[in-house]
Amino acid sequence: MKHLIYILFLLSSYLTFSQVEFTANASRTRIAVNERLRIEFKMNVDGDNFTPPNFVGFQVVAGPSQAVSQSWVNGKSSMTKSYTYVLKPTKTGKLTIQQSVMTYNGNEYKTIPQVINVTGAVAQPKGPDDQSISVEDSIHLVAEVSDANPYLNEAIRVVYKLYVSNETGVTGWNELDSPKYRDFWSQNIDNRNRQVKNGTYQGQPYRYLVLREAVLYPQKTGKLEIEPLTLDVQVQIPTSRRDFFGRPYTTTVSRTVSAGKRAITVKNLPAVGRPASFTGAVGEFDFKVETDRAQLDAGESLTATVGVSGSGNLKLMELPKLKAPQSLEVYDPERINKVSTNIYGMRGSIKDSYTVVPQYGGKYVIPPVEFSYFDPKKEQYITKSSGEILLIVEGDAPTTASNDTAVASESESKNLIKSNVPFAFIKTDTQLIDKTKSYFFNTTTYWAILGGLLLILPVVLLYRGQVEKRSADVDGNRIRTANKLSKKYLSTAKKNLGNHELFYISLEKSLHNYLKSKLHIQTADMSKDKVDELLDQRNASPTTRKEFSELLASCEFARYTPSSEASMKEDYEKAGRVLNDIDKQLKK
Repeated sequence: MKHLIYILFLLSSYLTFSQVEFTANASRTRIAVNERLRIEFKMNVDGDNFTPPNFVGFQVVAGPSQAVSQSWVNGKSSMTKSYTYVLKPTKTGKLTIQQSVMTYNGNEYKTIPQVINVTGAVAQPKGPDDQSISVEDSIHLVAEVSDANPYLNEAIRVVYKLYVSNETGVTGWNELDSPKYRDFWSQNIDNRNRQVKNGTYQGQPYRYLVLREAVLYPQKTGKLEIEPLTLDVQVQIPTSRRDFFGRPYTTTVSRTVSAGKRAITVKNLPAVGRPASFTGAVGEFDFKVETDRAQLDAGESLTATVGVSGSGNLKLMELPKLKAPQSLEVYDPERINKVSTNIYGMRGSIKDSYTVVPQYGGKYVIPPVEFSYFDPKKEQYITKSSGEILLIVEGDAPTTASNDTAVASESESKNLIKSNVPFAFIKTDTQLIDKTKSYFFNTTTYWAILGGLLLILPVVLLYRGQVEKRSADVDGNRIRTANKLSKKYLSTAKKNLGNHELFYISLEKSLHNYLKSKLHIQTADMSKDKVDELLDQRNASPTTRKEFSELLASCEFARYTPSSEASMKEDYEKAGRVLNDIDKQLKK
């Protein structure tokens, strides 16, 4: 019985101990030396012997002010007791408000020390409960980059996190500016399972939410910049007012936060040791060349594939070409793309599938194919070879001549000579000069041709001058080239209707080159506002300007979201109509 009573006593003491809460809450964790902060020491029991800290580095401006509240809910009572001070820092730096102490039922309780960052004086100091400052300290938008010094075409990750302090709530946000990835191949990664997680920001406990993730492949060397993500966030923060039960009221304020620009320094791939077979592949890959059959009849076809699998810039590199003997007819390859992109980069395989048709019987050897890539982890080039492939073709072998037909090789234009006596048409007694005929020199025709050449000479010189002038016109040539490329990519987009990615890449290139040719603008300057301003100056109608901006935005957005063939056809027809309207309006 004595043991049972002792156990019950310990259990009741433990429950009483575990229910006691004694906390310290500072209104701000970052202030200027000429500002003030409020700190509240709060307990949920009627504690005794409250002892505040010494407040080293601070001057007590007001306090302590004591508040006690008690409530009854469903027959259960609860109470809150607090001591509040208003402090003014006396120096700059990282200051610590030490623990306060109180006792309850013979047990001693202490608060957690509070770290306050004190900066230099500001022109307009704010009060301890100023809401704008509370918001400033409680919410942060951060762009985390996996590698700020990658190699050319090496994948890097960008993760945008919204950090919110534990005392602050967020009710929603609007995106003001989207990040821009100039000089990067980029793909946004869909983040469907957004979950709030616990973490730290600058050493302080925070909650955070991953808003967006993207994988980037730098396409240029040197210093590149990632434009920032900017949000307008609705934030709920506590005020100094409290309800009947002592809980603080909250207010909602709007705050603009930005992740800031991020600088990426891209290293060029080493020139030393670069193999001749290197075509721009960066990552970790396997390489294979295969044929679907090794023995067949002349005139039949086989399929040969040149394939690369692994992780790296699969969509951005070239595959080596298949080389075959001239007696094998090789058709242009078909690209087979099985690549997926996640936050760690591209992964999968690409293949070039060749159709090969042997014309004659015999044994043929497809020579080895080399593939080289740069491994950024090992920082070295790696070369892989496929080895030789032997083909056995059943059928007649090629012949140089026969009783009826002599067949030449492909390199000799496949001419047919139908004669039992080859080369019989060549006569050994052929006369090179016919003495019975007069000479062309010094005839009327001779002098007429010579005079005509002298008359044509000025025209040729004038034409040559125009050509040289045109060649020297760098800006004009750039504009003409951009115009040709615009038409070319628009035609390519039409051919790729049904292929979502290739269609929108071609359409976007067509629109960009059209702007270069018509507005004399470079790709780096193609912001929505700049394009709209230039079109307005050239008398383009508001409706046309709006449709063109929507088309550019549609291309940028649609590259990373699924689209039906019908929507692609609609965008293509819209592009043709809008470009035609702009042409007409700019000529007015």
